[in-house]
Amino acid sequence: MNNKPNQAFNQDIYTMVEKHMMYWNPMNLIEWCLPDEYSIEIDHIVKILPYMKSAEELGNQVYWIMQKYFGSHFARSTEECYHIADKIYKNLEYINSLNTSFVSFNLYFNSFKGIRRD
Repeated sequence: MNNKPNQAFNQDIYTMVEKHMMYWNPMNLIEWCLPDEYSIEIDHIVKILPYMKSAEELGNQVYWIMQKYFGSHFARSTEECYHIADKIYKNLEYINSLNTSFVSFNLYFNSFKGIRRD
């Protein structure tokens, strides 16, 4: 089986995610339909984005994350999560249009790891 086209596609998506993470303020996680006290989910989103082929797929993943942590107390609907996922995709497209260096990506991302607002 030849995976070269998939590898190229995944690399493009990783590039978009890296650009996105340089600009994404993790303190705004609620806006992205994620609980801000679970910064581990930033890592999860970075891991799943390369495999998402649509905002609807990403919406399903975001909804699953919220159900995992909040279950029946989860106040957002599936449709709201799809809307949030669509915003993420649009933001990724915008960030991808910028000509940005990744030199500071690891420093930027690591500076927010483990952040928790009480």
